[in-house]
Amino acid sequence: MNILLMIILINLSQINDTSEKFDWISITQKPYSKLNIPDIGLNSIIEKGTNSINDWNVRKTSIEKKWRNQIGVLPEKPRELSTKFEGTETLATHKRILLSFQSDENDRINAYLLLPLDIKKKIKKAAIVVFHQTTKDTIREPVGLGPNQQLAIANHLVERGYIVLAPECFIMKGKGPQGQAEVLLQKRPNLTGMGKMTFDSIRCVDFLESIENVDPLRIGCIGFSLGAKEVLYAMAFESRYKAGVFNEGGIGIRMSNWTDPWYLTQKIKPNIPEMEHHQVLSLIAPRPILIMGGDSADGDRSWTFVKSVLPVYQLFGAEEKIGLINHHGKHAFPYSARSIAYHWLDHWLGHRPAKNESGPK
Repeated sequence: MNILLMIILINLSQINDTSEKFDWISITQKPYSKLNIPDIGLNSIIEKGTNSINDWNVRKTSIEKKWRNQIGVLPEKPRELSTKFEGTETLATHKRILLSFQSDENDRINAYLLLPLDIKKKIKKAAIVVFHQTTKDTIREPVGLGPNQQLAIANHLVERGYIVLAPECFIMKGKGPQGQAEVLLQKRPNLTGMGKMTFDSIRCVDFLESIENVDPLRIGCIGFSLGAKEVLYAMAFESRYKAGVFNEGGIGIRMSNWTDPWYLTQKIKPNIPEMEHHQVLSLIAPRPILIMGGDSADGDRSWTFVKSVLPVYQLFGAEEKIGLINHHGKHAFPYSARSIAYHWLDHWLGHRPAKNESGPK
């Protein structure tokens, strides 16, 4: 663990109340503010004459329309979730429920729902959607049924007292990413894989709002790799997500495999860098989003994207709600990074953790 992260963890361990003031700017911005990072041609988010939130909202509408056209036409929502419960296990600290619910009329979302055992009726709790990485274990990994307990993120969060939903990404179903992309193209030629993931993330919030103990004003999301990609678009196009953590997804289109047929497809290539993810990131403002990297997909070079969006957050007086952590852990989600990520969610979702659980070191 590097010295900076060690100092951060020591400071975080001394915080006992999520309402306590914490200097996120010193942690997630100042260490990167003087980096000499090459210009990659990102256009300005704040145009000349944008001096107010009203001015920004006009600009935001233009950016959002352009990106909605890029990801494609989202399906109509079915009237019902039509939830099916497949099985419930009562573990030492929580219930693990396997279920599925309707996405669009052609597809269902498989998921695990984790509920703390100490939930009482009419008590509202914060909830988190955990998006899994590219793995054959899919939803089994976040709930601890895969071999990598470091990525049992849903387990860590339910131990902290959250209600947690771990949904399956459609590209990891039977036919795999390439096959699923081909099926989607046949069924919905005007929808990209990223658009489908965005729609599914919206339906995850619909589902959580159907759970009586979920506080609809305190829903967040977190993801690693593939899951991080889902976090970016979920936060950008669904305002009911109130806080997010993006780890090692490759925030820039040119930093990862975003042009694969199951994401944005090759069609976006001619539009780069006129269209880049600092624009999608700006749609999240002023809600809290933390970019994390390990010098593989993300790292110091991700600062360019954070820095370009800071002026939007400053318009809202919310500069501390966006930042970067380079944990130098390569393409992984190490203990130090998870600890900071979970504290970030606790802080911005107003959640006082049942215990300071961050999984194995």
